[in-house]
Amino acid sequence: MKLIYYYSLDQGAPAEVGRNVFKKLLDKADILPFSEIKLFCKEKDAPYVKKQFKNTDIITYKNLNKISKNDVVHIPVLPTILPNSKFILYFYSKVIKREKIILQYHGDVRTELKSSYKDIISLVHILTYIFVPNLLKSADRVITHSYYMDKIIKKYGVKKCVVIPNAIEECWFQPLNTKETHIKEMTDKNKFSIFYHGRLSWEKGVDLLIKAAEIHIKNEPNTIIYLAGEGPQKSYLMELCTRLGLAKNVRFLGNIKKEEIMFFLKNVDAAIYPSRFDNFPLAILEALACANCPVYFSKNIGIYDFVVQRRFQLNYFELNIENISKILNSVFKVENKNITCQQMEFAKEYLWDLVILEYIKLYEDVLKD
Repeated sequence: MKLIYYYSLDQGAPAEVGRNVFKKLLDKADILPFSEIKLFCKEKDAPYVKKQFKNTDIITYKNLNKISKNDVVHIPVLPTILPNSKFILYFYSKVIKREKIILQYHGDVRTELKSSYKDIISLVHILTYIFVPNLLKSADRVITHSYYMDKIIKKYGVKKCVVIPNAIEECWFQPLNTKETHIKEMTDKNKFSIFYHGRLSWEKGVDLLIKAAEIHIKNEPNTIIYLAGEGPQKSYLMELCTRLGLAKNVRFLGNIKKEEIMFFLKNVDAAIYPSRFDNFPLAILEALACANCPVYFSKNIGIYDFVVQRRFQLNYFELNIENISKILNSVFKVENKNITCQQMEFAKEYLWDLVILEYIKLYEDVLKD
């Protein structure tokens, strides 16, 4: 019995999570219920993947016959209904070989597409929008990363689903190495500073943060907001800042390195994540792990359910511009030392060494079916 694991080199959190899961599975190979793990990847990625994992057999669409009927296939990034490597693996495994298959659902495709229908390019995914419930129902298990997302896919008729949270590495809890001199010059110590890192897209709600900042800055002009990340809404957000007269108060940092993210989180007055909807974003978990400031996030984020379940008193809020503005005005009143300890305590429950055991339990359950 072998595990066939789809390995993606794509950018973005879903692919990154998939790569982290695989690396941790290799570390736990001695307790896995499989005789071997084989990697499936895009043909163009095969040379690089082979160098990375020299002792692992690599499969592409050219040698699908290496997959046998008794194997379990795990695709950690949902296939789209298009002629791509993920969908080829899914179709061959489920329809032709009729193997057991595990799909991982990071975000609601339907909600995301609804928010971007104005973009004509998004129409190429209309088939995925239509068939995603059938795709998910066909799997032997569907992994989601929050109870929030679990409720959504159950409405689609998916019954065989399991919630496994996202996780982070131990390094987010370690002291920051500031040997690079430019890091120390990234923040203005004379200003009240706010930080956000993540994708700049509609569902992340960064536009709501900017609109709330306009209200706050009228009374507190000595305020600066740092936005780290890229995304389809970046141009709109920059135009919004100009229109609201905030061009000097909002700095777009683009994609920055992990050490730079940690530096901001340890040196700003607050971090805010105002998502309209989100599953279990790594950005917030990273912030909770290492920030020396209060971390605020909307209740529309899947992490909220885990916070309530474990009875942590963290800084979540009902999402609207007025509430974000109130947060900006009241940050100085928060007892940072107490809240940062609670934040770190919560984040430590989601280290990869702990969460990977839930994947192994899932594999055991699938094999028993």
